[in-house]
Amino acid sequence: MLIDGTSIPNGAKLAADLCVVGAGAAGISLCLQLANSSLSIALIESGGLEPDPSTQQLAAGENTGLAYFPLDSARLRCFGGTTTHWGGYCRPFYDIDFEERSWVPHSGWPIKRADLVAFYPAAQTLCQLGPFDYEPQDWQLSDVPPLPLAGQDVRTRLIQFSPPTRFGVRYRNAIRSAPNIRTYLHSNVLAVVPTVDGKRIERIDVATLSGNRYTVQARTFVVAAGGIENARLLLASNQVIPHGVGNQFDLVGRFFADHINLDTAGIFPRDPKTSFALYQTTSRDHLRRMCSGAGPAVSLMGYLELSEAVQRSDRTLNYSADVNETFWTDYFLHDQRYYGEDRLYRDESHSRLKDMEDMLSSIWQNLSDAAHTAFGGSGSTANRVFYKVTTTQEQAPNPDSRVTLAEEKDQFGRPLTCLCWQLTDLDRHTIKVAMQRLAQSLGGPAGIGALHVAIDLDSNEWPTHLQGSWHHSGTTRMHRDPHLGVVDADCRVHGMDNLYVAGASVFPTNGNGNPTLTLVALSVRLAEHLRGKLA
Repeated sequence: MLIDGTSIPNGAKLAADLCVVGAGAAGISLCLQLANSSLSIALIESGGLEPDPSTQQLAAGENTGLAYFPLDSARLRCFGGTTTHWGGYCRPFYDIDFEERSWVPHSGWPIKRADLVAFYPAAQTLCQLGPFDYEPQDWQLSDVPPLPLAGQDVRTRLIQFSPPTRFGVRYRNAIRSAPNIRTYLHSNVLAVVPTVDGKRIERIDVATLSGNRYTVQARTFVVAAGGIENARLLLASNQVIPHGVGNQFDLVGRFFADHINLDTAGIFPRDPKTSFALYQTTSRDHLRRMCSGAGPAVSLMGYLELSEAVQRSDRTLNYSADVNETFWTDYFLHDQRYYGEDRLYRDESHSRLKDMEDMLSSIWQNLSDAAHTAFGGSGSTANRVFYKVTTTQEQAPNPDSRVTLAEEKDQFGRPLTCLCWQLTDLDRHTIKVAMQRLAQSLGGPAGIGALHVAIDLDSNEWPTHLQGSWHHSGTTRMHRDPHLGVVDADCRVHGMDNLYVAGASVFPTNGNGNPTLTLVALSVRLAEHLRGKLA
């Protein structure tokens, strides 16, 4: 049943066996696994069936670290969450992503990939994907072959594309018709409120923009509101525990991570007949292929990644890159993306004159590089199509990259979010190693082409065109030790008997893969755990 929260009488007290906060990919996946069971479920969603500006304003906040997107545009508050504008990229995490790596501080999950593999097929189905297989050799790719890279340092793996699945549309009827699920829309959770002893959650406090307020009591609660909002909600729930729920060791909100999105280099093919078709994002609609096993045709794309052997020998993070056809005007002028008064990336400490000076200096340098390539370079590369390499790598866990509460308040008087996104030297080192290894893999006996690196790999400053990927994770990280993580291996908040967290915020590390498939698999796993616990 779908219920408009504005219709709930002011002061009402609702009850359920399980209360889930957030109807995005994580929350909906969890509820679907428990639909039609004996458990009564209350699913609480801030928005309605479609996004609306008034509700989106509740996601606003400030950025104090590396330049980042406006927070109220980075996530959608509506039924279906951010899958409403999701691109559909899906790939799993691999063994090394779960390992404690001595050269990656704060790495290591309390579970192994083997503990999650059993739940990936269900996630594949929920995301409307093909077989759980991402290795090029297992698919029919004869007319779009992977690049014949030299050696084993860099390899091709595959992305499967969800249609993309709009969870709020695809699964609306299933959630609506489940007799044991009541979904409350336009309902904003203001706090999760513990008992006096601080060991259990007693209730959640809910308010609507129309003014009515109500509470929900449950045997168990799951917070599934996204990588930023999960942390904000726990931090702002400080009525009983002054520093916030689950924050006894100052970990909630820390270790915020995203995938680096950085135009890094260009590939200039030696032979114009070399096919890069597998790697083109623009080809996703027609690159439908069959797996050598069973299953329907699936939209695929290739990407490049560093092998596990290189990650270990060169002590890097898990690196991956997109490769897309481009033009010199895009490639050589990308270093300064200027948006005038409305530009996303603006350091207010700089004057407009300084902005213009930096922009003109960047353009001059890029034009010089372009002229050298087109006219001063070898005939083999002049005036030919080439390909842009965009880094999309894992971010090193960093406790100083964090979500905190801002001074400014929202319409309900709750603190807005303050995001301080920070990267480390390991992030920079990984890109440098990746460019060296990629150049070797493309050149020499492979004869694929030359690599032109577009950024200063030795600079202490990140390029101004650095972006995130809207893949918010890490802020309620998973660890066996409550001194090192917010939730345990079952996603239960340390020190709380009946509070769990779902979504990418529990990732201790974010691998190089898009998070949706893995967070859905974790939600399916959590549903199985809760089914046994609440039976």
